[in-house]
Amino acid sequence: MARSPLLPDSPEELLQRAIETLRARLLPHTADTPDHAAALSALRALAIAQAELASDPAIAGRELAEIEGLLGRAFDGDASAARRALAAAIRARSLPEDGPTQVRLRDHLLKATANRLRLTNPKYMTRRKRRAESSY
Repeated sequence: MARSPLLPDSPEELLQRAIETLRARLLPHTADTPDHAAALSALRALAIAQAELASDPAIAGRELAEIEGLLGRAFDGDASAARRALAAAIRARSLPEDGPTQVRLRDHLLKATANRLRLTNPKYMTRRKRRAESSY
């Protein structure tokens, strides 16, 4: 069987090859060792990265726009900074306590959580039939 070169593969394909290699060739050798949990964690991290690469890129933009709307400031495309700022605002209870803001916040948190669960634990989302909650 001829192996294809690495360079022509997309990032998703490279991750898939890494996952398959770890699962088939390395994971069985760690079954009875302390490294087994580390190997499973590495596989999980690769699977999450693969799911994020395959997800709709517009989702992150819509999430960022929602956070910017809730906080009333721009984050110049930095979704991580926006999430941290939203978490800090929630902890500090600095968001307006009016009804519409609370509804928008709740809706945003439900959608963002459902989206993260869809990427990190798709089996949970399938069992719970919660795909509709993530409507970014």
